[in-house]
Amino acid sequence: MRKLNIVLLASGEGVSAEAESNYPDYLYEHDGIPLIQNLVEKCLELEPERIVCMLPKADVAKYHLRNMLHQMSPTTNVHVVHSMTMGAACTALLAAESIDNDDELLILNCNELLDCSLRDIVGGFRDGQCDAGVVVFKSLHPRYSFVRKNAEGCVVEAAEKNPISNHAVAGLYWFDKGAVFVEAVKEMIRKDVKTNDAFYIAPALNELVLQHKKIGTYRVDPSQYHPLKNSRQLQAFENVGVR
Repeated sequence: MRKLNIVLLASGEGVSAEAESNYPDYLYEHDGIPLIQNLVEKCLELEPERIVCMLPKADVAKYHLRNMLHQMSPTTNVHVVHSMTMGAACTALLAAESIDNDDELLILNCNELLDCSLRDIVGGFRDGQCDAGVVVFKSLHPRYSFVRKNAEGCVVEAAEKNPISNHAVAGLYWFDKGAVFVEAVKEMIRKDVKTNDAFYIAPALNELVLQHKKIGTYRVDPSQYHPLKNSRQLQAFENVGVR
């Protein structure tokens, strides 16, 4: 079986509730389990080679996150992000040493959870012999990334915070080879494709479209997607959680 590397993005936008709770949002708990632990445990179902957690330098020291993540699994590593980057794509690119290779790559945001099996999602992309894949749900809210699909359900265009369709991206990106992602992001940056002065991951899919790569989609019901980006959403997670 081929190796799979997973990158968890917990640096940058995902600190909306920190001022109120004194902890970053990915440490919010449900039934005593922090959000990031919930996500790591879901990822472990895929038996990854490594899980790389992109975490802010200040948080790593203040909350002893290396110890915390190591207790979850020895395959979980902390990659310290020393300063604010120019977006999620740039943050993910900091892990290039671990992902710029022919291993599979899965990228997830730590402030978004899916109430479904990651094994089913990744298995669907593998079975479809895709070069890349995204999870989508029905929405038109401009806070999200979006893709347009062809009749076969494959991505033909991607946009950030621009509803070019009602297929919103649920914060999960899979690539058959990590090197494909790295090169796509580098090309996007060379072209200076930014949204609100930041580089996001979704627009990098357009580079793969230009190369005639097959980008699959896995659709979930909106009720299965849980964004955790503001106080109301985080409080709901603490009170109800995600199955």
